[in-house]
Amino acid sequence: MKNINKKALSYLFPFDFSDGFVQIGTRSGIGYADKSGELIIPCRYNLAYPFTEGLAYVVNGKNKAFINKSGNEVIDLLGYDEADSFSDGFCAVMQDGKWGFIDKSGELIIPLAYEEVNWFSEGLCVVFKEGKAGVIDKQGREVIPFIYDDIIAFKEGVAEAYLDGKAGCIDSLGNVVVPFIYDSVGECNEGLMVVDIDDKYGVVDKEGKEVIPLIYNDAAYKYSDGLLPMQQGGKWGCVDQEGEVKIPFQYDGMRFFSDGLAAVCIGKRWGFVNKNNELVVPVQYKKVHNFSDGLAFVEGEGRRAYYIDKHDEVNIMLRQEYTIVEKVKALVIVAAIIGFIAILLSKILE
Repeated sequence: MKNINKKALSYLFPFDFSDGFVQIGTRSGIGYADKSGELIIPCRYNLAYPFTEGLAYVVNGKNKAFINKSGNEVIDLLGYDEADSFSDGFCAVMQDGKWGFIDKSGELIIPLAYEEVNWFSEGLCVVFKEGKAGVIDKQGREVIPFIYDDIIAFKEGVAEAYLDGKAGCIDSLGNVVVPFIYDSVGECNEGLMVVDIDDKYGVVDKEGKEVIPLIYNDAAYKYSDGLLPMQQGGKWGCVDQEGEVKIPFQYDGMRFFSDGLAAVCIGKRWGFVNKNNELVVPVQYKKVHNFSDGLAFVEGEGRRAYYIDKHDEVNIMLRQEYTIVEKVKALVIVAAIIGFIAILLSKILE
């Protein structure tokens, strides 16, 4: 770690960068900072989603809206109970337990008719009716019938799907391209997918042809930068698209490449390597997130936390006196516990 930035900001919990911004939480609420650590949008929200396609979903009390990167409200969500982030120009909204989709003008394009929805990807979206998954297009037309237990978002023209407890893949017309014989199927990336049967992992292509036999003990869920982290004999390394070992099986942990670097673990400390297995960020951190938009969140000794760049230089330092909470889920758990205690006390005092 080098050249600690003098700017030290009192943040309660960190997120990953998205669309050039990162959510920043303090005791007063959640806001957004840029890559320099400058607080651009004040910490005034109870809930704040990542920026996608230039917009972010925020909640302030009973007010729900989408804001732009200047912090101005551009879509009022009055009347809706919940919303998600924009993807492929559409955003899921919910009212009275039913989901539909709005566009960037805020107009409801696809009616509130679904029990659950995914996000639009490649012009298609997975939706649920009566507990079964199907697929609609941007006109709301059903293009794949509601017969699956689950379908994951389309990527490179195919989607992982689950039927009768087994995983396979379908294309955008609903044709089965990878048979339903696997326990799980990973995200299609670079034309390849990780599959497993009985905790043995391998790789198939989009036609279902086995590219790497199912001989590995574990694997990351997707290829990136032409490499896939896999585990063999208790150690992690990387194979290429033909299954040739490119990074030896020497690490105690490894994540897929993001922004050209992969997190690696030796013992209980993490660092980052490039595709040539050269250590770019020393193995010294207790926790790390993947690089995103050129920065990665890391936690060092004494719960000191930072956002570092690819030269291991600190761009944003998070003040030590605040407890770092791992993303929003932890806050939800804490809030639930507090709520339970409050209910319990009220019962005792009755």
